[in-house]
Amino acid sequence: MKKLIIAALLVVSISSFAQDQTKPEKKGQQRERQTPEQRTQTQLDKLTTDLKLDVKQQEQIKPILAEQNAKMEAIRAQRSGGNAKEMTSEERDAFRAKRQEDKKATDAKLQAILTPDQFKKMKDIEKANMEKMREGRGNRQGGGEGRDNGGNQAQPQD
Repeated sequence: MKKLIIAALLVVSISSFAQDQTKPEKKGQQRERQTPEQRTQTQLDKLTTDLKLDVKQQEQIKPILAEQNAKMEAIRAQRSGGNAKEMTSEERDAFRAKRQEDKKATDAKLQAILTPDQFKKMKDIEKANMEKMREGRGNRQGGGEGRDNGGNQAQPQD
């Protein structure tokens, strides 16, 4: 009888211990929404460590990042406001073209501040991050095989 009670207590304690353990959250799933200023500082800190920026470069880059983050925040606010309808393909293309223009302008400003090695390393990091993002996006959308970034059927390359 004692063995039966001990075995029952053991089973109950093991099952309650197993239920206490929480699943680790996916990275970024419960991420706090940062203000543009916090985002700018986070980006600057990451660039400083990755590219070994000196103080002068940090001072020059910070306003560029702040401007870029302010633009993105304005876009987010516009999209999440009462005007949150689905974009047409023309609107999406225009938005993408505008973002590419802004990116080129930002890159030109950064290229004037960074050394050629630092700029190359920054572009390599951006490329790697884009690949990670595409892989994650492909996993979320059921594989994502045969699609380009806009969700359109990708054309085979020769």
